[in-house]
Amino acid sequence: MVQNINPSRLKYRVSLGKAGFVETPQGTNRPDFKEIKSLWCGIYTMSMIQQITLLGSPNTFDLVLIIRHQSDGLKGVKYARFKDQLYQLVGSSPDFDDSPRSFDLITLKKIDKIGIS
Repeated sequence: MVQNINPSRLKYRVSLGKAGFVETPQGTNRPDFKEIKSLWCGIYTMSMIQQITLLGSPNTFDLVLIIRHQSDGLKGVKYARFKDQLYQLVGSSPDFDDSPRSFDLITLKKIDKIGIS
């Protein structure tokens, strides 16, 4: 999907996870982020053509990240924590070429709290 990416751009950490429960001091459970894996990532900036194409799209997002290709996919991943902010995973574009220079794009939307569905 993403070609000619310099691996040195992967200088941030992103935690990918799902909704889990944490026990409060009162003894009740509340939904919270439960990490599945942590990966190196980079911020992906779209070209002007890509930005214009998305203007007509009803989907909104706040951030697109580049990660190394995950051959096992992103099974079970619904949320991400990046720079102490919680995001919902709204899309992913995996690279089907499983080589060392393969990268995936993940699209994230900022959220305030996790809901269990």
